[in-house]
Amino acid sequence: MPPLSASPLRRQLSHEQVRLLYERLWQPVLTSVLAALLLVAAMWSVMPAGPLIGWLAALLAVSGLRLWLARYYQALPCRQRRRRRWLCRFALGAGLAGGIWGLAGVMMFTMEHHGQLVALTIVLAGVSAGGVMTLAAVPWVAPLFVLPVLLPLLGQFLVQGTPMAWLLSALVLLFLGLLLVTGQRLSRIIGDNIALRLAVTTRERQLRDSETRYRTIYQHTPLGVMHFDRHGEVQDCNDKCLEILGTRRRRLVGFNLLRHAPDERVAAAVRDALDKGVGYFEGDYRAVNSTKQTPLRAFYNALRSENGEVVGGVAIIEDFSERKRAEAIIHRQAYYDALTELPNRRLLIETLEATLAQRHEDGCQGLVMFLDLDRFKMINDSLGHAVGDELLRQVSQRLQASLGEGNLAARLSGDEFVVLVPALAESDEIDLAAVERRVAELLAELRRPYDLEGQRISVTPSIGYTLFPFADETVGDVLRHADTAMYQAKARGRARICCYEPAMQEQVAWRLEMEQSLRRALAAGELTMYFQPQVNGCGEILAAEALMRWRHPEQGFISPEVFIAIAEESDLIVELETWMLDGCCALLGRLPAAALPKLSVNISVRHFVQSDIVATVAAALEAHGVEPGRLTVELTESILIDSLEEAVERMQALKRLGVRLALDDFGTGFSSLMYLKRLPLDELKIDRSFVGELDSDPNDAAIVETVLVMVQHLGLAVVAEGVENTAQLAFLEARGCRHFQGFLFHRPMAEADFRRLLAADDACLQ
Repeated sequence: MPPLSASPLRRQLSHEQVRLLYERLWQPVLTSVLAALLLVAAMWSVMPAGPLIGWLAALLAVSGLRLWLARYYQALPCRQRRRRRWLCRFALGAGLAGGIWGLAGVMMFTMEHHGQLVALTIVLAGVSAGGVMTLAAVPWVAPLFVLPVLLPLLGQFLVQGTPMAWLLSALVLLFLGLLLVTGQRLSRIIGDNIALRLAVTTRERQLRDSETRYRTIYQHTPLGVMHFDRHGEVQDCNDKCLEILGTRRRRLVGFNLLRHAPDERVAAAVRDALDKGVGYFEGDYRAVNSTKQTPLRAFYNALRSENGEVVGGVAIIEDFSERKRAEAIIHRQAYYDALTELPNRRLLIETLEATLAQRHEDGCQGLVMFLDLDRFKMINDSLGHAVGDELLRQVSQRLQASLGEGNLAARLSGDEFVVLVPALAESDEIDLAAVERRVAELLAELRRPYDLEGQRISVTPSIGYTLFPFADETVGDVLRHADTAMYQAKARGRARICCYEPAMQEQVAWRLEMEQSLRRALAAGELTMYFQPQVNGCGEILAAEALMRWRHPEQGFISPEVFIAIAEESDLIVELETWMLDGCCALLGRLPAAALPKLSVNISVRHFVQSDIVATVAAALEAHGVEPGRLTVELTESILIDSLEEAVERMQALKRLGVRLALDDFGTGFSSLMYLKRLPLDELKIDRSFVGELDSDPNDAAIVETVLVMVQHLGLAVVAEGVENTAQLAFLEARGCRHFQGFLFHRPMAEADFRRLLAADDACLQ
């Protein structure tokens, strides 16, 4: 068993016992004072007045102190009265009072005056008996008072040594034993009564709490609860039940579910509960006298008496409205695109899979068209994602308006859409010309100008289409064929339609093989770095740009436009540019700054957005001991499109390394001027597409002239790319351009040739 102090009930019992001691104290104290006055009066004639008055004063002082202590105790908060010190203080007061009364048994004892001796004995016996009665709440407090009262008197009788004294001492001893036994029995009775009262109080409180908790749960449960008797008549219900059913309590209580339920399924479920123990209902329910129809389900259970007899039942009712709405939302999110509200890839694949199975059975053919918007990224980049999203919505609306009954248009991702025509004809014969016209009509509909925020913008799609099924095609095969045809349409000049042909798969296989060959080329050392110098008007080399070249062991040199595009479609471009970055830093580490002041290396968008790009550049510089200011990182405007703030932050991190930053192919984007003032640039490179026709196209000349004036005000260095003749050079120099790169000066060259050129240039300068 746990110790007494560890039991909450025991502690509460102890506190109640102490409370009883203090509450009953005034009565025995008052009686004790009256008895003391009577005893002093009886002894006044046979004893000196001084000792009597002193004894009485001591008793009165102790009695007053005890009464003050009791009043102070009762004024305290309940929490403070529970401290054990209050029992100790009471016991001390009781012991002092008993000792003072015991002193009377010594100082007032007289064998010569029998009347006074009888009075003394009677008073002490009465005080002891009263003490036992009033102090029995705590078993050991009563003996603490009684023993000091009677033992001195008993001792006095024994000291006399006469037969009468011995007889009286025996009587006192017998009386003392009787008092102690009686006090212990009384203490047990009081303790049992207190414990019983506490147990009853605790049980009543628990019952009240349980009932309150039950009513709270009953009323606030998120489910409806209804109680009915064995005849099916509703006895009670909670508020949630009324809310779900859309009725009022006075209409529902007393309603017979077996006879008057508007839905026979409800009556059947109640009958099952009363007969079999359980019942169940699920469906749309409308209560009597209510216009609210609620999708719900209800569980019915029988209620039984102690002998197992069914006395009624209870129904737990759940509102399915939110669940059905949630299911509809989940289904919408799972099968439809949030932006365009078109079916998504998942719904398309499931529909196409079922359609394929049907076409295999009936022998008819269907049509899948794969659409991709031409240069959609340019719209997104130049006009923003909000305009791009609006364009996708308008394309979706046109697709839906162009669909025939039973057809489906879906958005796969980005600007890719698929149109599914499940069946083209009832027979095996297909009019291919009619299919071509159908696709061409869709192309014409989608290429009409779009009104985007007050601007009329023409956007064309490239469409690839395929008929199905052929042999044992799967859903993936059909979509891949249409996708392949779409890419072929783009390759033929965009804004085209193209039907899938098996030969197209060869081109897809070629691109895959090229990607794998490019991965092997990096490890096999087939990739090399070429360098094209950047010079001033006198031909002096000021810097150079590092370029990547690939000599295939079988096909010879592969154009960078081919293999760079393939690399950018995957993360392979990150590996290639990391290799280039390390090679450039290695070259700078081998050459003095006087021979090659600066070297530029291109970083693509896919590489720049990598979280470790700054650490990669820093590691390459540190590995080769290169001064950061000699390395120029060339970026294109496309890195700024998706997140300008993130791009600027990353560029600032590169600037903190000390690296120079250049914006490559300037002028080919739509928002360059807006970005310039926010970018931490050192250099601008005018794209070769503008320089190449300076002497023949006045528009290009005007653009270049404007750019040169602008960068002079911004304090940026400018490099003109693609300078191929003296007329272009003269035009650029006349307008303040001082750095040039192009075939007029040097073509890209291997590292050995480049180093010889640097050595020759250095010798000329000396």
